[in-house]
Amino acid sequence: MKKIRILILSFIIALSVVACQDVNAETTTTYATTTTWNTTIPDTTVTIDDGSKTYVYESYQDLLDQIYQDVYNDIYQDVYDDVELMLTEQLYEEIYQAVSDNLVIEFSDEEIGVYIAALQSKIYDIADIVDNTVVGVSTYEGTTGVSMGTGVVYSFNSSTNTYYLITNHHVIDGGDNYRIVFADDSYVVGTLLGFDDEIDIAILSFNGALIGHTITPVTLADSDDVLPGTLVIAAGNPQGYDFFGSVTLGIVAGVNRDVEGDGVVGYIQHDAPINAGNSGGPLFNLNGEVIGINVSKFASTDIEGMGFSIPINLVIQVIQTVAPTSLN
Repeated sequence: MKKIRILILSFIIALSVVACQDVNAETTTTYATTTTWNTTIPDTTVTIDDGSKTYVYESYQDLLDQIYQDVYNDIYQDVYDDVELMLTEQLYEEIYQAVSDNLVIEFSDEEIGVYIAALQSKIYDIADIVDNTVVGVSTYEGTTGVSMGTGVVYSFNSSTNTYYLITNHHVIDGGDNYRIVFADDSYVVGTLLGFDDEIDIAILSFNGALIGHTITPVTLADSDDVLPGTLVIAAGNPQGYDFFGSVTLGIVAGVNRDVEGDGVVGYIQHDAPINAGNSGGPLFNLNGEVIGINVSKFASTDIEGMGFSIPINLVIQVIQTVAPTSLN
């Protein structure tokens, strides 16, 4: 009877060794367990009863098979059931509760309120910047109006009291004199300093002594840092000065878009609504920095939310060519 117990213990140890070898398959360590067996198992049916287990077997292998099944049923199946129970009930509940608690913390009314308030504050700040930097640009040939659009002031020379602004070339194309228009319908004469018709950028200046309010030039960002998904705000005068200084919110849909197919401009694509009159207006990031100049959009019954902006880094290259002294 004692030897049978030794066999059972040895068998369990052997199973454990095999399990350890399987789990740690990457290690080179080998484990071995040896048990001496001196009794010859008869070929006829034998019954062994140790008070808790009864084995009726005809051969050594038959006994091993029965012991294996008992070990499996009594130990491994119990362990599996415990683990399964833990995964389906206890552990599941713990994981669920942890995730739920974190969601409550992250998305409580207070937290959401803070996030929304912070975003709203940034939008208000950009709207204030628009009031102080975005202007209208009206183009005339003689006394005949040719076109109108938007401009954004990017620099001021205090020694000459001169402001400098960016707009699109197509806004000033075909004209010989220009008006810089403000929100109160007042205006001053603008001077064309230069342009790049291929990139579609023009630079103008005007005398600050002739205006009755302060203008604060915008900050020009590094447009190479712009990524798809960036929140942006477009500003301008859609459909004319009756909607002066409108702001619209969107996201960057893509960068380096070759709209014209000539590789000259890699446009910033975004879905902030823009319309005729927005041309030459700025595209802001949420830091209130200009990342591009709005120039065009795709429009049809099949297309929605596809606006394009000239990256400000490319605009700066034009400024450095046609009005380098305006950069301070």
